[in-house]
Amino acid sequence: MTNANPSRRQFVSRMTLAAGGALLAPSVLAACGSSSTSKAASSAAPTGVNAKWPRLTSRQVVVSGFGGLSYQVRDKEGFTPFTKLSGARVVQAPWDYGKFVNMITSATPEWDLIDFDGYAVAGLIQEGKPTGKLADWVRRCDLVPEKYRDYCAGGYAWSNVMGWSTKLSGTPQNWADFFDTKKFPGKRAFPKSIYMGTMEAALLADGVPKDKIYPLDFTRALAKLDTIKKDLIFYDTYAQGQQYMTQGSASMIITSSARMLQLKNDGQPVEFTFQDAILYPWSAFAMPQHPQHADATNALLDFMSTPEQQAMVAKKVFLGPTVSKALDLLTPTERALTPSAPENAAKQLTIDVESCAKQDADYVKKFFAWVGK
Repeated sequence: MTNANPSRRQFVSRMTLAAGGALLAPSVLAACGSSSTSKAASSAAPTGVNAKWPRLTSRQVVVSGFGGLSYQVRDKEGFTPFTKLSGARVVQAPWDYGKFVNMITSATPEWDLIDFDGYAVAGLIQEGKPTGKLADWVRRCDLVPEKYRDYCAGGYAWSNVMGWSTKLSGTPQNWADFFDTKKFPGKRAFPKSIYMGTMEAALLADGVPKDKIYPLDFTRALAKLDTIKKDLIFYDTYAQGQQYMTQGSASMIITSSARMLQLKNDGQPVEFTFQDAILYPWSAFAMPQHPQHADATNALLDFMSTPEQQAMVAKKVFLGPTVSKALDLLTPTERALTPSAPENAAKQLTIDVESCAKQDADYVKKFFAWVGK
């Protein structure tokens, strides 16, 4: 991935931010607080998290994230406690893939961290432009492949699932049912700019076995998508997709499991399944190579990688942990809602991170060409 061939989330950034969309809410938090890079001596070394933390001198960490509900939760339950422990506040900045890539090798990068997909990290490493390495004392996330653990921490897993209105006659079982408009009539809410997993879902619906999905056969996937294109209502943001379901404009949807849980918790007559869902098994909070607040940045990564913080994100934002011990902190009910819990992961297609990294630019080009036809 390069600036000329941006990742999926760069296109998400361009479209959803312009439309007021975010991963779990319709708005994005603007950057807050001072962008000063001044440092002052910490009054005391932090305790209670990792005895290997050095005495921190940086007074802030700048995080490029998606804002909205998920970051409101992170701010209250994660960033604020971290500030109390470390003395370094967390400053949020709007997400922008291209801007981050341009600062990866900068001596004075504006940001310290970005909320990144796993395949974005893998793609940059493949291109010889890796993100910054974690300090030796930062705990590693054991559910991230070993070859990438030195480059990311504090991330999460998430899934694209099939959701439907419970007013339908019968219960859809898989992606083949999503494409069967005779058996399950009604429009399908379909992502226009937040498009991750759409090709994979089409291939599964067309009968491709899970172990044969990668590398992606774009021609076959798009041909399958053509069969229901007239029945699709495209949405630009997750919030818009939710609206199509709540107002009855669509009877089925492809969206994140977190969004479906949000609708269910709001009392909407909807359901979803993890069966054949598209699981993105790990993401990353990644650094540029020379973060200006390196000590506090590494401390924040270490803090976000604790089982307690990972479990908090699973409980409150419905995203899966990348630390296995966090799963032990979840109740059976909470595990049942967690995308990467083993019992749910076994039902899903887990994306091939390295294959996705290699095909990402073609995915973007071909999908948007199809949408525009």
